[in-house]
Amino acid sequence: MTIHDSNVREKLLQLGSQKRYNFTAEYARCGYKVTYRRGLDRDKLAPTIMFKNVKINNNLVTDHLWFNYTKGFAELGKLIVGDVISFNARVASYEKLGHKIDYKLERPTKVKLVFHKSGKDALPIPNTTKGKNELLGYIMLENKKFYQENNRPYYPWYVERYKKFLDQKIF
Repeated sequence: MTIHDSNVREKLLQLGSQKRYNFTAEYARCGYKVTYRRGLDRDKLAPTIMFKNVKINNNLVTDHLWFNYTKGFAELGKLIVGDVISFNARVASYEKLGHKIDYKLERPTKVKLVFHKSGKDALPIPNTTKGKNELLGYIMLENKKFYQENNRPYYPWYVERYKKFLDQKIF
């Protein structure tokens, strides 16, 4: 195993994993990852969310990080690129492909919207507790053009679940 080549996450390493820290970050995009394939007719997907300019006390600690799209993030509503959030998390290491060690933040708590670019309340989106398939549909719809242009799987079934969610919501 080797340490991650770039200094991008060096500041996370310096923080250590002994305590939780309060971070701010800007919303960048959402996506999904494949979590399990064996014995299924289709891939098992998990919603993800990416933040950029992750900071502590206005000091940059990394340029971006991906997280599981947890209930805490979903409860913020529909985010716009550049929206700023705050959260508490602990630094952890993990092994990347090629046996390189990298660093991430895990178990985000006390997730709050600090600044919403539109100035309005964010529209609700499904959360991962009761609406994982609907949340994946939201992600598919948000990224449809990107997924199709880059030959990434796009599943209309999830989008239909999300559309049914919207039909049932009163805004």
